[in-house]
Amino acid sequence: MPDPEIWSMTSKRGWPRIAYDKTVWIPCPQHFNEQMSRAEWAEGFATLWWEASGFKVGQRELRRRIEGLAKALLVLQQGIYETQPCHSAVIYLPNVDVSPIPVMVAAWDAAGDEETQLRMLVHADESEAVETPLVEPFTTGPLGTGLKSEYLQRSNQGPDVTGVVNYAFRVADLETDVRVFTATPDLGRLQAAMPAIDELVNSISIEPL
Repeated sequence: MPDPEIWSMTSKRGWPRIAYDKTVWIPCPQHFNEQMSRAEWAEGFATLWWEASGFKVGQRELRRRIEGLAKALLVLQQGIYETQPCHSAVIYLPNVDVSPIPVMVAAWDAAGDEETQLRMLVHADESEAVETPLVEPFTTGPLGTGLKSEYLQRSNQGPDVTGVVNYAFRVADLETDVRVFTATPDLGRLQAAMPAIDELVNSISIEPL
């Protein structure tokens, strides 16, 4: 893992734009303001998702479930920006009866040899992986051809493993390296979500600053 200071070197020339499906993805901002507080963000999306879910429950039970989802979103948002080297994130939640999966996006100043840097960004040689990560090319229209890796990572606590997926691209004309990544211990959910995550990555572009 590079020095933490390297992770603060946000691209000076490009910023990620995500054209996500607003019916299954929840935007997860890092910062909030007087127009929308962090609590209002979580409460608003929890309410919207439950109202659109089709589940029929009483008002008291609905209130309890909205509060539960809002709390989960708050915990997830805090964990993302306190522990993950990213600049933006979205949360995959196709319905309220499944666990949310965060997908993080980062845009760094392009550095060094392209192949070496992309392999580093997808953790191609991850020492904590149960087996050697599967690394293969991945092509999108906006970002071109980069790398995608998939592997299982040992948990620091107990025998459980976490499923990890990384994508990395170099946008040469904007001197920007892009990393998209997700991780979850719910391996079944991750497998089911992979088509949607691949589709999301295909929707990401780097816009000039």
